[in-house]
Amino acid sequence: MGEIIFEFSIGILVLLFSTQKFVGLAKHISRIFQISPLIVGITVVAIGTSLPELAVSLTAISRQDAGLAMGNIIGSNIVNILLVFPIGLFIGKLRIGTTKTQRNALMLFVVTIVFYFSQTLEVIKPKAGLILIGLAMVTSLTEYKFAIFGRKHEDLKRFKNYKKEKFGFRTVLFGLALVAGIILGSILLVDAVEEISLITGISTTILGLTLTAVATSLPELLTTIFSQGEKEEKLTLGNILGSNIYNLLLVGGLTSLFLLDSRLPTKEWVWLLGTTTGFLFILRHYRGRKPPKFVGVLFLIILFIYFISQM
Repeated sequence: MGEIIFEFSIGILVLLFSTQKFVGLAKHISRIFQISPLIVGITVVAIGTSLPELAVSLTAISRQDAGLAMGNIIGSNIVNILLVFPIGLFIGKLRIGTTKTQRNALMLFVVTIVFYFSQTLEVIKPKAGLILIGLAMVTSLTEYKFAIFGRKHEDLKRFKNYKKEKFGFRTVLFGLALVAGIILGSILLVDAVEEISLITGISTTILGLTLTAVATSLPELLTTIFSQGEKEEKLTLGNILGSNIYNLLLVGGLTSLFLLDSRLPTKEWVWLLGTTTGFLFILRHYRGRKPPKFVGVLFLIILFIYFISQM
């Protein structure tokens, strides 16, 4: 058991280091291309911090463990909302945007509905996977167009006083190294979780919905902590929204290509749809304002109930 805990800990440390550096790289990219931190969070950082979910799910599929693959995707989205968002409320001044944030919150809600039907209706899984991946590409293209528009309008003042920074080959290599670090940490976590399942007798589906979900949401959590420290609250919200969108479209799509059966208990879908709807309500209700800390407390209480419901 000691070796498993050691492997689990090493995986977390690798994720922590890689994610911290990835946030700094995201800020660098934002200034180079003069793109809003919210858009960077929704795209570049979101895809980067969703790599653990992708690595975990594809590794689980390669080992014929559909429960862990799907449980990890759904559980990570729930944890991002019920844990990562409250942490952002507690440690920073997380003001809810009125335009881009609202648009992407609504997009997350729609994507969640689409993902639910793609997995529960009698749809051929490879076909469903291609549809989800296609939507991920459309989302990326749409966000890029919004970024170009924002550069000339609402984000114009933000970049006016920034000195120009160069995007070189070293930046690309550094980014690839960080991505490799995130993937390596994820693989270590998967191995540790499967060993824990064998020892404790707890199914990998349950562990995917809880332990693995928390572990693979660490990049989002750490990004929230580090970006708040850098006073980039837009990056925080963008990362949560973007990560959940890409978890469903990109990770869910790639997983569906190789997954023949994605049936999960109805209550897990209720949790996913319920938490996403609640998140959308909070973002719309407090747009233009900072949500009070009791909202964070409420979300953490719901998270505790979620974990209890899995036992």
